[in-house]
Amino acid sequence: MDGTLISFPVEWDKVRSDLQELTGTSLKFAPFFLDVQTVVAEDPLLLGPIMRTIDRYEARAVPQAKLEEGARVVLSSLSRNAKLSLVTMQGRAACEAILDSLGIARFFASTFAREDSMDRPAQLKMALESLKAKKAQSVFVGDRINDLNAARAAGVRFVMIRKGPDSPAADALYRSVKQFAASPWVRG
Repeated sequence: MDGTLISFPVEWDKVRSDLQELTGTSLKFAPFFLDVQTVVAEDPLLLGPIMRTIDRYEARAVPQAKLEEGARVVLSSLSRNAKLSLVTMQGRAACEAILDSLGIARFFASTFAREDSMDRPAQLKMALESLKAKKAQSVFVGDRINDLNAARAAGVRFVMIRKGPDSPAADALYRSVKQFAASPWVRG
């Protein structure tokens, strides 16, 4: 969701600082949820306070969430010919608020947030099961190297929307949602 379909200005530096203080660690929380999982593995009682901290910052950012240019076209076009599922590391409350406020909830047959799993390959498997989709006919669209690795682990094709100068080995790479909207993946 964030970075692919929408821009969502969560103050991640402040979240990281608050989590370092809360957990008493010097972890950088980058990759974010990998470090969260490390902390929680050592002290499971920290999971609730960590999630509430993240939820608080996400809730503050919801009113500033904006669709990336071309996102509505992509969702509308894809949903005409396929069932869509959303996987996100955002919390469910923020995810649902954003989908509703931006008017895009209707495009998704299912949604999986960090409360369902903080493991992206597991989220992808949940999405495939919910849609009764075959891996060979499924495509995951994301914006991070972790998304690419998750797609490979789940056995699905991967389209990357990445603004950066690098060119990871995705099945297709686009520099913006608008560029992706004009692609054969969307236009068929």
